[in-house]
Amino acid sequence: MNRRRFLAFSVSALASSLFAACGGGAGPTPTPTTAPSPTPASAPVQTPVAAASPTPQVAATPTVARPATPFKIGVVVAQTGNLASSGRRHIEGMQLALDELGNTAAGRQLQLLPADSAGNPDQAKTHVRRLVESDKVDVITGFTITPELTAVRDYLHEQKQVTIVSIAGWPPLTRDPKVRSPYIFRSSFCQGQYEFIQAKWAYEKGGYRNIALMAPDYTTGRTVAQIFGDYFKKSGGQIAAEVYPPLDTTDFGPYLQRILQDAANADAVWAWFIGADAIRFMTQYQEFGLKDRYPLLGGAEVGDDPYLPEVGEAALGIVSAINYAARYDRPQNKEFVAKFQQKFNRLPGHLEYWGYITVMILAHALETVKGDTSDKDAFLQAIRNVRFQGPMNEVRFHPEAQGVITTVLVRRVEKLPDGTLGNVVLDEYPNIDDLSF
Repeated sequence: MNRRRFLAFSVSALASSLFAACGGGAGPTPTPTTAPSPTPASAPVQTPVAAASPTPQVAATPTVARPATPFKIGVVVAQTGNLASSGRRHIEGMQLALDELGNTAAGRQLQLLPADSAGNPDQAKTHVRRLVESDKVDVITGFTITPELTAVRDYLHEQKQVTIVSIAGWPPLTRDPKVRSPYIFRSSFCQGQYEFIQAKWAYEKGGYRNIALMAPDYTTGRTVAQIFGDYFKKSGGQIAAEVYPPLDTTDFGPYLQRILQDAANADAVWAWFIGADAIRFMTQYQEFGLKDRYPLLGGAEVGDDPYLPEVGEAALGIVSAINYAARYDRPQNKEFVAKFQQKFNRLPGHLEYWGYITVMILAHALETVKGDTSDKDAFLQAIRNVRFQGPMNEVRFHPEAQGVITTVLVRRVEKLPDGTLGNVVLDEYPNIDDLSF
């Protein structure tokens, strides 16, 4: 395919699904921030998910019981701009959970109040403040990228706002005692959580001994590359070269040439890219003639299922690591995938999975407190104590980090019996938490 046509098609359609997943860059430890007043340009359109109206129950006396007040879930995610697909997919996972629950938990109607961050930290701050102070939401969720999260962490803590970060992977949120908050949980992942597993797998099971690293030249790219490299060297391997192209690189040729020059003795390449960069990289890696010479280990979106229809056979053989796979063989996951396909006519990914379990976490906590969230400490403790069987594993929080304990999968892109491409699970690593590396 003509590269120019391919890039024009891919960039608009698939700019950054997993950019969200990778947190968009680890920011500095946040300082207290004051959110700006909402402006007409950034004010969201609130579109709560339709929910069944509670039916008043006739009591034994002539009085009629009042229905409980709705439980409001503020969801701050990008719904416009380059990250719009990430927010949409995440909300779809939440909608599936609401369908299963009949939009209620412990007698409380569950309402989603989505707010469009557009991937902009200032816009995220505006909406968080409105949701907390005006809409009086019971919980805040979402945050598509790390800069959105670092912009509001202090405000959420100071407001004692119950929060479940359900996308962004900023490590200090759960790993740094100075940044953690008793009011903030995370149901998604932590940057480095996949990379340290993949590095050990590459040495111990992949048989690789000398790997070249490629990642975009910004904070998150260099952070995850360092984690992969450190754990690969701890296992006994060597790093042949490190190459860091800028974000939004259109021509990877000069950087791939450096791999040939500086890492001639490498036996594999590990590459971590996001959005359109990931699409361009996979395609150009094959066009440049490296695919047959250096097996490719994928980080972030390199080798991820949403891109396979566009990238095609250039993705064959890529080995990646993540905490969700639609083809993971577990009864709960098969049921989740079947219901999602029935509702949305496609396979779910990690963004949908994170949205789904976030709503289920809240529903289980509400059941524990019998729908009464007036005692905030009791509700927080109910979240900490949540345990249920989810699509991938038993969903539960680490008692110190307050991030979910997850199963990390190593998977490979293969041609499936029906002729399509898909990731097939090679290995699984259960009980991985934010403090495992």
